[in-house]
Amino acid sequence: MNSASAAGRSGTHAGPRVGNPGAIKGWETWQRALFAEPEEAVPEPVAGCWWVAHTRPRNEKALALELRALGICHYLPLSLRTTRSPRTGRLTRSIVPVFPGYLFFNAGERQRQLALKTNRIARTIAVADQRQLVGELRQIQRVLCTQTDFQWEPALEVGQWARVIAGPLRGLEGVVCRRMSQMRLALNVRLLSQAVIVEVARDLLEPIERPSYAG
Repeated sequence: MNSASAAGRSGTHAGPRVGNPGAIKGWETWQRALFAEPEEAVPEPVAGCWWVAHTRPRNEKALALELRALGICHYLPLSLRTTRSPRTGRLTRSIVPVFPGYLFFNAGERQRQLALKTNRIARTIAVADQRQLVGELRQIQRVLCTQTDFQWEPALEVGQWARVIAGPLRGLEGVVCRRMSQMRLALNVRLLSQAVIVEVARDLLEPIERPSYAG
């Protein structure tokens, strides 16, 4: 279908809450990607292999459009971001990649070469564990399509695995981390050493064994 970067960057993003879609630049182009179900956004099985495209600066969405035109299966996690102009105070809403500088695509060698010929990819990264990446990306999309606020930050390698047992994120699995008095669940994409973090009430979490897709 219709994807992550400088170490140490962090920020809070809102899920795709839409008041006036017409005021959001690119809404018609990216609406489907924002709300796609995880299995639709990251399909499996597919004919090729999943690759990570490390894009040239600010080329994520342009690459996604070119891959779409080429018929190459791809996944670009997107979210809505609201910014305020320091000069005018005006609010602007835009659709931005969750992982700046990265896009995920599925291709055989011929399609990978076609993707490289777009000149929007700096390099491609092979994915050793295809199942693990699919599982991790589907969890990311689960957060995005349910309009849940999240925080972007480097992936966490330690902590208790847990599952959400109720609410719109029921069944979501990740690594628990605590910030101040709040419990948060880290949804790691280990290949990129990055993660999406969601706040979850302690009473909505149950401990689980490390899932098989996590390696």
